[in-house]
Amino acid sequence: MELSERTDLIAMVCAVLGGVAVLATLWRRPEEDEAAAVARLARAVKSIGEPQWLSSLGGDLKAIDVTFAFRPHAGVRAAALPASPAGRLERVVEDYRELRPRRMVITGEPGAGKTVLARKFVMKLIEVRGEDEPVPVLIALADWDAGEPFHDWLVRHLQHDYGLPLASARRIVAARMVLPVLDGLDEMDATGAEPEDSRAAQALDALGGYQDGTDPAPLVLTCRSREYDALEAAGSHILDAARLELAPVTPDQARDFLALRGARRPARWQPLLDHIHDRPSGVLARSLSTPWRLTLAAVAYQREGDPAHLLAAVSEREVADRLLARFIGASVANSPKGVSRYTSGQVHRTLRVLALSLGSGRSAGSDLTPLDLGRLVPRRAVGAVIVGTMAGAALLHVSVLLRWNEVAGPTRLVTCAGLLLTVVMGLTAGSLTTSCFRLPGVPKLGSSLWNIGLRRWLRKMPKSWSGAYLLVLLVFMTAAFLGGFPNALGLVLALCGGATLIVLALPIAAVAEIDRMATGPAGGLRAFVWLGAYFGGGVLMALTAYAKSQDPLMLTSLGLVLSVGVLMEAALLAYVLYLLLNRRTLPLRLARFLDWSVSAGLMRTSGAVYQFRHREFQEWLVRHPEP
Repeated sequence: MELSERTDLIAMVCAVLGGVAVLATLWRRPEEDEAAAVARLARAVKSIGEPQWLSSLGGDLKAIDVTFAFRPHAGVRAAALPASPAGRLERVVEDYRELRPRRMVITGEPGAGKTVLARKFVMKLIEVRGEDEPVPVLIALADWDAGEPFHDWLVRHLQHDYGLPLASARRIVAARMVLPVLDGLDEMDATGAEPEDSRAAQALDALGGYQDGTDPAPLVLTCRSREYDALEAAGSHILDAARLELAPVTPDQARDFLALRGARRPARWQPLLDHIHDRPSGVLARSLSTPWRLTLAAVAYQREGDPAHLLAAVSEREVADRLLARFIGASVANSPKGVSRYTSGQVHRTLRVLALSLGSGRSAGSDLTPLDLGRLVPRRAVGAVIVGTMAGAALLHVSVLLRWNEVAGPTRLVTCAGLLLTVVMGLTAGSLTTSCFRLPGVPKLGSSLWNIGLRRWLRKMPKSWSGAYLLVLLVFMTAAFLGGFPNALGLVLALCGGATLIVLALPIAAVAEIDRMATGPAGGLRAFVWLGAYFGGGVLMALTAYAKSQDPLMLTSLGLVLSVGVLMEAALLAYVLYLLLNRRTLPLRLARFLDWSVSAGLMRTSGAVYQFRHREFQEWLVRHPEP
């Protein structure tokens, strides 16, 4: 192929790409008005909230009607309380509507039902809200950093969680037509963090300035009692808010709840219900005094087993152990996919390994991210693989210099520079941690986040590095391969190889526009898999080009791709080594297992991390190695 023909081909491809970019940039959907956006959000909250409500109750629609009391603040500004509060789960919306201003903080002990109350509040308010009232939206606070403006964070979650277009989300947030129901203030910091310097304190300071005109804007917040007491003592609580404290479950409430949940097998449940009635201060009644324990009991004996087995327990700890011993098996049996995919023994052993990875005792963590498990692999193992790959890349550069000693000009310069870079990276690799490189998270295939990311990238592509990067990449690859393949087969391989890299580069460019937290706990893992595929494609193309053209530049390019690729993939490499070292207890597709555990009610997600359903469950797994 003549030089002029190659130049024409490159120009034509660049023109086509430029035309596509311009058309994509000019394309816009008509923006919806405020009323339509609010109506869309209300429908989305209802449709998403219903299955979440079912999951939070262990597969049943009946929730315990927990009671609460408004806790007055002494000597500080607080919201005006209802004249005669109902103090019940079923009427929490009525109490909230009488607050002035409508700011409420829900507090309670671990397992008291704060999240359940928040979800019930959202579902009830959606049913009765008027057209001029804001839409309640439940959002986990774990992924918010006070450095990000609260309005922007709220807009991001409306896009990700409820699929609103960016313009619509901004419009209704600016109009204060969103009521933020913020769950898990106590989960923003590690256990034992000082209140004064905590992320929770920074969040409260930022929320204190959230206003509607000249008035405090409505919001709802949940937090454990002890953590919020510490924040209050440090002067970081929200002013002009009412504090709602959840009360322990009474024996009568526990009996009513278990009678409803055990309606399929009333004869089996009757001895336990009679025992609670006859001994309201006994061990069993005290053990079942929180919504978490009651839901645990309902799930454990939902379809099989005898609840009267709990009557023989002599302590609250023993009651909890007996319930938790059945929790995994019952959850697997109740899960539609659990029977065919995992056995209860597999689930127990896998969850225990993950619980141990978080530590034990009071210093144990609660946030689990798959990629961070690589930190448990001995540094020598990861370092050996990295240094070994670096040595192989260095040998490629040395072989180029020795075999083609007459090479001069750019090729020799690139080879020498590549050798120097590889040696330097190899010497410093041992001091690097596996989390040195953080990539934007990648959504699941089919997620609406792809649409959001691609739209954002296409809108700003002419002004961003991404568009120039793709054009330069295409020009470089086309020119390199057309120079190395002077025949038709070479042209086909060049176009296919360039197209492969472009297809892989588009998602990488697009996800740069998506917040890492929005892609969920497995988003970071998928990002490194995408990057690995990109480097793998580069290795294959360099090998193919060298085999066809015997060009030393292709061989030294292969060394560069190997050295840079293995260094940037260190986190994924450590994670894979962790799975291989624990292959007897951990599935290779660990992220899929964790997602299944969330759907089965054994775990939950909070922002960009997985967490066990309850801290008590996590600690029980550490103590019990076998099912």
